[in-house]
Amino acid sequence: MSSKFAITITRQYGSGGHLIGKKIAKDLGISCYDKELIKIAAKESGLGKDFIENSDEKLPFRFFGGITGAISGVFGAQYNEDINDSIFKIQSGIIKNIAEKESAVFVGRCADYVLREHPKCLNVFIYANLEDRIKNISTVFNTDSTGALKEIEKNDKQRNKYYGYYTNIERGNAAFYHLCVNSSALGIDETADFICKFAAKKFTIPQEIKGNR
Repeated sequence: MSSKFAITITRQYGSGGHLIGKKIAKDLGISCYDKELIKIAAKESGLGKDFIENSDEKLPFRFFGGITGAISGVFGAQYNEDINDSIFKIQSGIIKNIAEKESAVFVGRCADYVLREHPKCLNVFIYANLEDRIKNISTVFNTDSTGALKEIEKNDKQRNKYYGYYTNIERGNAAFYHLCVNSSALGIDETADFICKFAAKKFTIPQEIKGNR
């Protein structure tokens, strides 16, 4: 059996999922893929990085202006859906290829569903208290609590729609994850440490593991 393992993180917006994923990867000596998947997808597909980023974890794809806007206007919503489907397939292929070659942490992009047949995969859902999410987003975007709440509601809606469309599963349903963690309870660093310890037990790996396996 392969010693390579994957940790996927599905997260509420503002819960610190990205930072937690990075910390887990650093502590385990493996790579973390989040926005990096956009860069790789742009390079491998020949599509522009901004083009892919505008459809990242969103449905339907709306990118108006220039040639793309003109094409969209002619072909309508079906064209937008086809673009989104193509980008999803590209990113899914990249996630699968990486998981075959190395141990890694994957944040978002329905990675838990994409890697559902991976023999050593830990699927984690990270959530947080609303007041902490508002505080986190307010700090990142230098906005007030009202603006932060609007961003949270918008992004959660987009991600839920995206996830449900491609997986036919309710995002955040505990039945579909190995571990659900409230990052408000322990904070970023200790939540990451807790998940590392859980992974070490699940995969029977040394806690001090360094480098890809």
